[in-house]
Amino acid sequence: MSIRIRRGLAVSVAVVLALVFAPAPARAGGWAVTVLDPLPERVEAGNTYTVGMWLLQHGFHPYEGEDLGAVELHLVSAAGETTVFPAVALKEPAHFAAVIVVPHEGNYAVVANQGWFPDYRIGTLTASGHLDVLPVPVQLTKEHLAKYWPGAAHPPILPADASRDAVNEQAALPPPAADTTAPVQPASPGTPRLAILAAVAGLLALGAALFSRRRLVARRRPTESPAAAP
Repeated sequence: MSIRIRRGLAVSVAVVLALVFAPAPARAGGWAVTVLDPLPERVEAGNTYTVGMWLLQHGFHPYEGEDLGAVELHLVSAAGETTVFPAVALKEPAHFAAVIVVPHEGNYAVVANQGWFPDYRIGTLTASGHLDVLPVPVQLTKEHLAKYWPGAAHPPILPADASRDAVNEQAALPPPAADTTAPVQPASPGTPRLAILAAVAGLLALGAALFSRRRLVARRRPTESPAAAP
């Protein structure tokens, strides 16, 4: 076999291997964010809520591909325990819904499992309390809504933070535990004056008691007899 033929075979093998192990075009550079429909002002532990979710590829349009995979909403407690709530697709593009029950009081990281996209951290839920939503990495605009969701139902527009890395951040990192420390009650304006008066009154009472006891002891002390003559 000549050197030219060997080189041609080597190049052909390299091309075949590159095609076999190349990433799928639909998943090259894929990432997404999930935004929620507005929740009640106060979310109570143990109650049932239906939560609408919008899974936005690149932060502003519906998924463009074939099988996305399972879409879920996760609640991660401060202890690292994860509760999973499956979501179902609704009629609007990119719109899903999940029925959730917050297991118990405390803080939870709200995380979206976005099929084969990386997980996305939505915010922190306090039960019983409200949801603090994180800003999204890409600004959704009215032009996007008019193009992809011309009907009445559409994703909410949230504040954006261009420095946020939706791909490499630790989405399922547990939130800090709820602060159970009782708040310190502020002292009333008259408290220092009352405390000083009480201290002075206490000192006067103590002084009067000591003086009375000293007089009583002096009265009870026997008179010394004169020394006997030798």
